[in-house]
Amino acid sequence: MPRYASPEEPLPPSAERATVVFGANPLRGAIIRLLALNPEGMTSGAIQRELNTTYQTVFRHLQEMESTGIVTSDAGEKRQGQRVIYALDSSALRTALQGYEAYLLGS
Repeated sequence: MPRYASPEEPLPPSAERATVVFGANPLRGAIIRLLALNPEGMTSGAIQRELNTTYQTVFRHLQEMESTGIVTSDAGEKRQGQRVIYALDSSALRTALQGYEAYLLGS
């Protein structure tokens, strides 16, 4: 079983249960929640500091979520030496959640 970095603050019981039921990564959930609470977006460094985890882990999650479309950035194709702001695409997140729910329920 992979080891996951976890956010420092404990999850509410319902969220903790969901991470167990679905095998979800609690740190990825914390990143999504943090971006949802900051609709103006955040840099990867600010996310890393807020969640008190490693920069490399946060950056890897952001890249993966950006590739799926639930996170957007203002970087375009050139990222080197640039301050990149990441934001949650709430609509894309809802679509992904609805698709997963429909699959689980056989709809």
